[in-house]
Amino acid sequence: MLQAQLEDGRMIMLAAYRKEQIQCFRHAHFFCPVCRRPVKIRAGKKIIPHFAHVHIQDCEMERKGEGFYHLRGKLQLYHWLKMQGYTVNVEERIANAHRRPDLLVHAKDGKKIAIEYQCASISDDELMSRNEVYQQRGIKAVWILGGNRLKRTSTYLLHLPKREQRFLMKQKPNLPLQMLYYCADAQAFCNVQHILLTGKKQTVGQFYYRSLQQTKFPQLFQPLPKYQQAIDLAWERLQSRTTAKPLTYAPRSVKQWIMQIYEKGYFLQDIPVSILLPVEAQYSLSVPPFIWQTDLWLNQLHPAVVGENITLAQLLYTCRRWETAIKPFAVHTTKHPVETYMEKLCQAGLFEQNQDGSYLKKKASPF
Repeated sequence: MLQAQLEDGRMIMLAAYRKEQIQCFRHAHFFCPVCRRPVKIRAGKKIIPHFAHVHIQDCEMERKGEGFYHLRGKLQLYHWLKMQGYTVNVEERIANAHRRPDLLVHAKDGKKIAIEYQCASISDDELMSRNEVYQQRGIKAVWILGGNRLKRTSTYLLHLPKREQRFLMKQKPNLPLQMLYYCADAQAFCNVQHILLTGKKQTVGQFYYRSLQQTKFPQLFQPLPKYQQAIDLAWERLQSRTTAKPLTYAPRSVKQWIMQIYEKGYFLQDIPVSILLPVEAQYSLSVPPFIWQTDLWLNQLHPAVVGENITLAQLLYTCRRWETAIKPFAVHTTKHPVETYMEKLCQAGLFEQNQDGSYLKKKASPF
């Protein structure tokens, strides 16, 4: 932890003091601000001055498992915000809650922003617990992942497992999905925007790098230029790869999908990539788009004749088995992925939405 409490109640952040002053502090008694147990000073030529429990304790500060990379990044972000004129505190206790975010920003309008710099893995329960505390107290939470967790696999591809997708953000309806990373070694942000979830670990996105000193806090949440053609091409290549991939080691859900296609009298190659489309709320479904979208076509959209109407309720009923309760906490959207998908099919001229919300089939199925 970066700061601890003296016997007289004062909070001391060692990194804010000179070496001589830190040496004087070694004769004082410090206590953990959470569990109130003794902590000791750790400072040297190669490490950031900080505190650690004298004995291993079951304490929130200890469970965070802060390494030097995390401490360094947290301190850099603290000074960065201070230089911009923000009132920010390190590890400040949330009133009436046993929570201390890495940084707590006090905005001029009275609002508070909790910044969590997460360099290590965190359980679903712990993540949910922290966010519930922030939401209940009207505190906006911003999660910035450590640069050590960024796994870029190509120009427009990011390795993003389900557990990492919990940190997706969308601050306003008109903003794109994004992931924020900060590297304490390079002192730079990586802002991944225009994210297209594939339902698998490989995720399409656009990467923007900017040094800490060249970045202002509000800029982290501004939409950045989108290279639409390149993003679309990366998506199409992933979908084409899926239909051409050997199925020997495919998961059960994929094998069931293949069997359904065969049972309907089609081959995998008959499914056109043009109907496998990205939707923003893919995180709310447990299977990749190529499974649930094909499922919609085989059971609802394809059997319908041109001129026939299909209700949204029918389509939602078909997809109900794929829905999941685990969703990113910082994404606020009301549209179901099926609704977004049908909007795209309408834009392609395959369907037309009626005034009552149903969909009129305008063209024959593309397979």
